[in-house]
Amino acid sequence: MQVQGSISRTHPRLARLALGCGVALAAGAVAAASAPPPFVIGPTAHDPHSHAAFPGIPHDLIKVSSHLRVTNAVAQGLNFFAIQVNFPNKTWAHGGPQRVDGRYQMNWGGLVNRGGGSKDYREEDPAADLLLMQNGPDSQRSPAYAWEADKEYVLTVERGKQVTLPPGDYVFIGAGPKVSVPVARTLWEWKFTLRPADGNGPVQVSTLYDAADRIASFYIWNECGYGSCGKGQSATWSMPVYASLDAPHAEKQAQTFKRF
Repeated sequence: MQVQGSISRTHPRLARLALGCGVALAAGAVAAASAPPPFVIGPTAHDPHSHAAFPGIPHDLIKVSSHLRVTNAVAQGLNFFAIQVNFPNKTWAHGGPQRVDGRYQMNWGGLVNRGGGSKDYREEDPAADLLLMQNGPDSQRSPAYAWEADKEYVLTVERGKQVTLPPGDYVFIGAGPKVSVPVARTLWEWKFTLRPADGNGPVQVSTLYDAADRIASFYIWNECGYGSCGKGQSATWSMPVYASLDAPHAEKQAQTFKRF
């Protein structure tokens, strides 16, 4: 206290600077202390639900990001750990790492919502759907990606620039049929990035296109299937951060979530 008093008398500007730094450090400590903890989807959560929604989030998002650490993904069937974004034009897209029958890859693709679940896949209508969104080629939609269990990754969905795709023949998704699109389409880039949190390892950036300029809502989930369910699939997720059209450069963090 004597030293501080001496500085305040002889160097008042230094004293004000020191006080400002102290306040900033204290604010940072409070912010760190109040950050919501990560959550688990898997057996140790003692809750069978595999999805998480985030109440109170704005409906005009242009970015969503979360940290993921997969703790168990079995060698058979489908293991998928993803952020799903839902656009206001009734399209959606999901992105994240997968382990499919032992193969390590990632996926970033979407469909039109026709009731959810398998119905969206069964009732695809490429001619109509292509007016709303355009998936990337399989080299971007589901490339090989050698992710590792117990390693932390950052998953980010973010809007890019607005583009115009000319008329022509297009495939809506995967190995689907080529469809003639007679008009130019003005769509937004929506980019998915998967990268190691520690910076050591490959970074995958994949793009799809959607007529929507914003994300209306989003979920985080683990998905199993084709023999992987009930075998201890598990992952830890951070509470997501997001940015909106109203404040594109101000990221905020979700504070609560609801399992479903």
